[in-house]
Amino acid sequence: MSGGAMTRVLAFPMLPAALASVALAAAAARAPLLAALVALATCVIAASLCVASQDRRRRLTWGALAACALALAVRLGFGDAWVPHPAGDPLAPVRDALAFPLRRLVPDPESAILLGIVLGERQSIPATLNAAFARSGTTHLLAISGFNMTLVGAAVGLAARGHLRASLVALLTVLAVALYSVLVGLSGSVLRAALMAGVAALAVALGRPSAGANALCASIAAILIADPAMVGDVGFALSAAATAGLLGLQRPIADRCARLPTAIAEGLATTLAATLPTLPLVLAVFGRVSLIAPLANLVAVPLFPALMVSGIAASALGAISLDAGRPFAAIAYSFAFALRTVVELCAGLPGAAVELPAGPGSGLAAAALVAGGLYGASRVRPAGPRMRIPRPQWRRLAIAALLIVATAVILALPHPAIRVRALDIGQGDAFLIESQGNLVLIDGGPDPARLLEELGTALPPWSRRIDVVALTHAHVDHGAGLLALFERYEIGLAVEPAGINDVPLTTLWHDAADRAQVPRRALQAGMRVRLGDAELRALSPLDDPKVDVPSLVLRYELGGFSMLFMGDATEQAQADLLLAPATLAARVYVPPHHGAATPHAKPLVNAVRPEAAVLSVGANNRYGHPTPETLSALGDLPTYRTDRDGTVEIDADGARFTVRTRANGLPPPRARPVPLPAAAR
Repeated sequence: MSGGAMTRVLAFPMLPAALASVALAAAAARAPLLAALVALATCVIAASLCVASQDRRRRLTWGALAACALALAVRLGFGDAWVPHPAGDPLAPVRDALAFPLRRLVPDPESAILLGIVLGERQSIPATLNAAFARSGTTHLLAISGFNMTLVGAAVGLAARGHLRASLVALLTVLAVALYSVLVGLSGSVLRAALMAGVAALAVALGRPSAGANALCASIAAILIADPAMVGDVGFALSAAATAGLLGLQRPIADRCARLPTAIAEGLATTLAATLPTLPLVLAVFGRVSLIAPLANLVAVPLFPALMVSGIAASALGAISLDAGRPFAAIAYSFAFALRTVVELCAGLPGAAVELPAGPGSGLAAAALVAGGLYGASRVRPAGPRMRIPRPQWRRLAIAALLIVATAVILALPHPAIRVRALDIGQGDAFLIESQGNLVLIDGGPDPARLLEELGTALPPWSRRIDVVALTHAHVDHGAGLLALFERYEIGLAVEPAGINDVPLTTLWHDAADRAQVPRRALQAGMRVRLGDAELRALSPLDDPKVDVPSLVLRYELGGFSMLFMGDATEQAQADLLLAPATLAARVYVPPHHGAATPHAKPLVNAVRPEAAVLSVGANNRYGHPTPETLSALGDLPTYRTDRDGTVEIDADGARFTVRTRANGLPPPRARPVPLPAAAR
């Protein structure tokens, strides 16, 4: 090794230990015993060099290598026999308590984003949103990483600064980072970030200078000693590579972007420094390259600190009192909404990402291109002084942004007296009624995640109470989506049909309502629920033993507007209802069972005498809904279908009502934009 190369190695005494740990852990995947013997031999050689060396830095380098090799040899020799395996998850109740405020106070999908960023729970993020993060190159924002640890440590440091000695502040920081790491789950990237933060804080506590590269190397070695199998963990490898890039490349890239405004230069340098070292691995494993990532991260990353800090505050304070967490939840929602908007806009741009063949060849080719690009960039001199935007201009931009937000809020204020939405939740029913400040939800479709997403789109972020939730009958396509509602919203009353079938869904429905302490009420024909001046009246079930599946048939009325929801009323129940046809009259009609065939289709339409009909059905459903018989019975009546029109919105004010769909002004779904075929009317 040349003198210059050795000098650079000696500047980072943990580097040989980290490289040796990686090599030995990789070898252990194929031959553990041989790797243990090589580690032992490495320990002996490094220890001998440490003893023989007269230079302090060389002794430190060889000593660190010897210690890591010995620890790895012991770890490989004894296997997992000494590794503790705790039963269960003792922190699960704490994690659930901290997650509850984010679920209750923040609508989806922003709630799912906050759960991923604050607590590392990414299961509830919709697949389409996950794909948007991946396509825009911003997935790292959803993973607990060094950024999170830095913010946790900074918060503790700011809170304790001026009150405690620097060494105690550093020790408190280590403790806070350790607790947060255990709380969110000790994945490879979390361990790497936590150990680096701990090493840096301990250096401060001991009065030593903190070196990021040494902390990274020490964390890699420690993780691989604890679990050699982590050498094959993609998340751990991506985290380590990105951190190495930030440590080694961020400043040189920023210097070469110096003619740009400072904020843009720093943001671009940070994105490129973290992305370039990971590109070969991403291409080899996933076969995807995000071309929009620099731009997306330039806008998205500055939102992250405020989003996480407000999310942590909402979670911690909300666990004590929901009212205490509510203001911070509103702030967290606004930043999560902005982040999602940036991600979806960038992911939706043409050419945002390219798909290439995955595999080692692609990874090696990418590594060669990255290395060549970095070498070429190193030959370029740093640019001149940075361009700065004057403060008055920043003020003008801030004022313009506030005016835009205020205008958007003012435009959103007008609201019709009644608004009914047939939510696009697939093959099932979900109708949301808003009137006089009250909310009624009739059924919830088959998918809780999709229902929550539709409600998040339909309702403003501060609307977290639904006054009445009705389960018309115990079928999955009407009730499964409602099960997640009790944890996410405050529910005033849960209603169901009298004599509801005793099936697993009914048990789950009752358990969810009882856990949330929501009162339940069984309705039968003639019973009513009043919400202000509005009336929700049950026309069925009647006391007919021939009806084997009791289903609510509900008629909503306010002022001059009325709407009839038939649920899945059976043919016998329909025949019973037709004995009193005058009670069925309504201006908008929802046919029974998603438009399934029934001999009473035409008599029902004649009895209801509607001005419009709404069918909630899934696209290309296997049941053939709506059937030709139902469509024929509806005749020339304006008919709106969620499989073709998406969410259908009815706005009523007095004697008039209008219907909006994607074809005439209703915005398309945020996460599932699809072209609208010509709707059958």
